[in-house]
Amino acid sequence: MREFLVVIASFLIIPVLSRRKVPIGISICACALIMAIAGGIGPDAFIGIILNTFFNPNKLQQFIIVSEVAVIGVLLKKYKIIDELLGHLTRVFSSNRLLLMFIPALIGMLIVPGGAMMSAPLIDQLGEKSNLTKSHRAIINLIYRHISMHIMPYATGFLIVMSLAPQISIYKLMLLNSIFVIMYVVAGYFLYIRRVQNHKASEHIFCWGNLFSFFKLSSPIYVAVLLNLMLGVPFYMGMLANLLVLFLLRPTETFLVDAAKAFNFNVLYALIGVYLIQGIIGSMEELTLFLTLVFSNPSTVMLGIIASSFFFGITTGYQPTALGVVLPILITLPLSDNQLLLYCHFTFMWGFVGYFFSPMHLCQLFTCEYLQVPTADLYREYWKFFVSLVIILVLNYFVMGFFLI
Repeated sequence: MREFLVVIASFLIIPVLSRRKVPIGISICACALIMAIAGGIGPDAFIGIILNTFFNPNKLQQFIIVSEVAVIGVLLKKYKIIDELLGHLTRVFSSNRLLLMFIPALIGMLIVPGGAMMSAPLIDQLGEKSNLTKSHRAIINLIYRHISMHIMPYATGFLIVMSLAPQISIYKLMLLNSIFVIMYVVAGYFLYIRRVQNHKASEHIFCWGNLFSFFKLSSPIYVAVLLNLMLGVPFYMGMLANLLVLFLLRPTETFLVDAAKAFNFNVLYALIGVYLIQGIIGSMEELTLFLTLVFSNPSTVMLGIIASSFFFGITTGYQPTALGVVLPILITLPLSDNQLLLYCHFTFMWGFVGYFFSPMHLCQLFTCEYLQVPTADLYREYWKFFVSLVIILVLNYFVMGFFLI
């Protein structure tokens, strides 16, 4: 019981630090340190956790990938490639409904913290033309910004899965996530997009050249995925190909200097913090035993996954935290491959729901700040989407469970 209270109290430190403008990554690391001290983790054990975090080959690969993704995101913005992509996108799609969905979804592929801030000005402009309220513009930006994190294999959640549970196929996990994404997109459409006046957003006539240019300019985002699928190239190496493609698109003499300047330690802190927390909780015998009992009981396993994943997501404002805590316990249980895949999927999803509606959610904070939307107004419109996601996940459990369990 003491360890359980220590974990809850430690996680509640994160919102306090976030209100003081402490970056989320540093807040999560501080949470890990407080959890270790209050939880009675000895110096030797804590040093062992730190060494395992920084010298485990799988985790080192994830650190490299996260750093590379962040650098690519910064360079795509610096070299105005994102601006060109959006220009071609408006020539490919004439419907402003589609543009309201595709613009944040495209920028979401960059997978950078608070990335919704990049699409907010464009959504604000389109929303004004469509007579949408500020809160609706914010919600549309947030919903479609988060599509890619469920289906891009180098999103942080997938990196956690690859590191902690390599026996789980991330492509099978992406397939299950895709089912949720389809319903997620449809729910967002019917609740917020359908009311948009569907006049033509662009006077440009469609031509195949614009579509070709779009795929060419977006290649630094997906080349690593193609190399992994076709040749089995690890993502940390495939990302170097992404950087090479980016250089070929913008062959500037200062490319290496720009890439070095784009590196940001803040991106790494959150992932480091998650791995530290995972190791600390794994050292808490009573808490681990309690969670193991909950997850090993067929009658309580899903309730345990829902409650713990949602809690870790909403308190940290960081979806991978749930995976970092729950997955190490699930992989120790006598589960079939399909059961482990299913439970991993729902840990992923419920952690996302907690994160998405968290007051600590960086994308939400930045979007509301830019659009000048009070948080209370946002949540007044949000509740319908929250209920929709809960219904979708409950239905998905019964349908997927029929085939996988």
